[in-house]
Amino acid sequence: MGLSIFLKSLDIFSDLNDRERFILAENAQGIEYAPDAAIIKRGEIGSFLWIVQEGEVKVILPPSGSAGEITILLKTGSLFGEMSIMTGEPASADVVAATACRLIKIPRDAVSQLIAGNPKTLGKFARLITERMLSNARVAAQQDLQRSAHQVNEDPYDLNFSSASEPLKILVLNSGSSSLKYSLFDTIQNQPLLEGEIEKIGSGDAAHQIRTPQTKRKDPQPSVMNMNDAFDVMIRTLTDPEFAAIDRLSDLNAVGHRVVHGGGQFSNAVVINENVMASIRSSCSLAPLHNPYNLEGIERMQLLLPDIRQVAVFDTAFHQTMPSHAYTYALPHEICEKEQVRRYGFHGTNHEYVALRAATWLKRPLGELKIISCHLGNGASLCAIDHGRSIDTSMGMTPLEGLIMGTRPGDVDPGVILHLMKGASLNFENMDRMLNKESGLKGISGKNDMREILAGAEQGDVQCTRPVSAFCYRIRKYIGAYVAALGGLDVLIFTAGIGANSSEIRAGICQGLDLFGIYLLKDRNLHSVDQGQVLDVSAPDARVRILVIPADEERMIARKTLHAMGRVRTVEETRMLRSKPVPISVSAHHVHLSQPDFEQLFGQGKTMTPRSDLTQPGQFACQETVNLIGPKGRVSRVRILGPSRKESQVEISRTEEFQLGIDAPVRESGDLAGTPGITIEGEAGRIELEKGVICAKRHIHMSPEDALGFGLRNRDVVRLGVRGERGLIFGDVVIRVDPNFRLDMHIDTDEANAAEISTGASGFIDSIQHRRYM
Repeated sequence: MGLSIFLKSLDIFSDLNDRERFILAENAQGIEYAPDAAIIKRGEIGSFLWIVQEGEVKVILPPSGSAGEITILLKTGSLFGEMSIMTGEPASADVVAATACRLIKIPRDAVSQLIAGNPKTLGKFARLITERMLSNARVAAQQDLQRSAHQVNEDPYDLNFSSASEPLKILVLNSGSSSLKYSLFDTIQNQPLLEGEIEKIGSGDAAHQIRTPQTKRKDPQPSVMNMNDAFDVMIRTLTDPEFAAIDRLSDLNAVGHRVVHGGGQFSNAVVINENVMASIRSSCSLAPLHNPYNLEGIERMQLLLPDIRQVAVFDTAFHQTMPSHAYTYALPHEICEKEQVRRYGFHGTNHEYVALRAATWLKRPLGELKIISCHLGNGASLCAIDHGRSIDTSMGMTPLEGLIMGTRPGDVDPGVILHLMKGASLNFENMDRMLNKESGLKGISGKNDMREILAGAEQGDVQCTRPVSAFCYRIRKYIGAYVAALGGLDVLIFTAGIGANSSEIRAGICQGLDLFGIYLLKDRNLHSVDQGQVLDVSAPDARVRILVIPADEERMIARKTLHAMGRVRTVEETRMLRSKPVPISVSAHHVHLSQPDFEQLFGQGKTMTPRSDLTQPGQFACQETVNLIGPKGRVSRVRILGPSRKESQVEISRTEEFQLGIDAPVRESGDLAGTPGITIEGEAGRIELEKGVICAKRHIHMSPEDALGFGLRNRDVVRLGVRGERGLIFGDVVIRVDPNFRLDMHIDTDEANAAEISTGASGFIDSIQHRRYM
């Protein structure tokens, strides 16, 4: 039986026309399995819809809670993997061939696009997925199964490109003023095919370092006098049969470019177009030593490969989640707005990478960890990461702020700059050179290489011992500040050249941090760690894990390039996204209570009294209200929303934070670990919540049918546009899919007032900003 005819015989595809079935068949792949052969391993990221064409397969759910192992038999015509279309979460079961069988697998994106355009097929898939989601909700151990699936997944954050549904070759470029660094990745391999760096371009003393899994060498390149020459050398190397990387440049599928500064516009990597190029140009004044050369590299690759997607990966993007109180300078507001003066942060690509690598190694979700990442090299910065989000970082508007670095001073009293410009008659150019090239470790010791400084300190050279002590002290001070900002700490990471390789510096930094649960195991700290590995140097019983993780920005740029390509929508998919208005509801402050807490506030045996229905089915506003009491003040008559929850939670706006004297993090509902507490006052008593106060993250409720119609998945993060006199784009909007949800976006009163939006307004989904699994 032909594949198209077989698909037509299945009820779920029976409403597709011949052309649609042909497209589906063209994207499908038939695979034969012997009895007992593994088809899907538990923890594997779902990327395909599977259909049993011949034979039988077993779905094996592992024991969980009080339930033993469960085996489900699927026969000819059965589907599995359909939840990957909605979530992409790791598979919570093993799938094994029960007999000799033939299966069809179809990439989920091909399925998603077709069913979104066919209302009848969409309805069938929506009912199938709704039934599965409701079934999962009825299984008490499902959450445990999903968590364990995440833990057994060897690549839960796609650092080894597990999400790529087909092999792709990605070139990563870092174009500098006098250097060109490049790496070639193949998504079917963990290690780069080829890495190269051309240094000292134009000096007459240029050299080319080449590394492959088999070789490592350094070739003199004195004739490389400009960037054109450097690109010619790179292309010859990439296509050289000796290295067996690629036959021709057109074999590349994408190019990922490191771009240092994205201003305040980019919170993720983006496929480059004219608008993106213009934005990078507009940020050149913020990074004059980097962005112009990054742009030059992009323009050269666009000429060489005009039909290949180019992706910009910004050092600043990860830090776009910093709250305003962390990125604001206390300077005149009007000047800061006009001149784009604020703290942006850098090294974001590596801070994010090591956080993901730490979560993978610890087998814990990134979303439950409090992390401090110490990127220590010639350039150095710390980052406080709360539940996967950067909430503060030591570098500021430029890479000059923060820690003592190789040639940069870090934090300096601005009055010192004014004093030197006046007293030492330093002009702008001299001051710029001093701050960027002659300060930091070099300024104190005359050397900017930490290895040389440590060797001098070993010999008792005071000019070397002083910078080592100052370097470690500044980092210790920032760690203490960030533990306070995070409200605790789970993981301390050392990365980059000094952080990953100097046991002496790590030991110096960790001295005196016992108060925070940071205990370094001295013998373990002396061990070395290879690229791609993680070394735990903390004491076995320490509360905080101290991890050494080598930097791998090139891998992260390749991963972000892969994901940015996956977020690009075709014209038809863009039409799907914008095909239906999303109603907007303005959510005022409110309280969710557990039943025991409700009874303590209103009397034993009391239950919530519905006052009015909310937009989401089964949810209601109660007649009962409570008073919120914080360290500074109170907010009265706050409405309780029902039904009761497992855990009590308070949602307030930013203005109410100030009124109450509480600094509440932006979190999704139910994500309460490490949040501040509050006193709640009711008619019959008070309760003291130890945690539970949040500012709710923007979100859109959707049913499975809505999500399938938009071509979206649960946990996608999108941008939503609102039209009108004050048209604007809301970013960081989380998609939440549930069979009981009705299409509706929630924003708080502060956001609504700022945008002059009231309940009843609507918006249109503009684009996908983040996607957990590609």
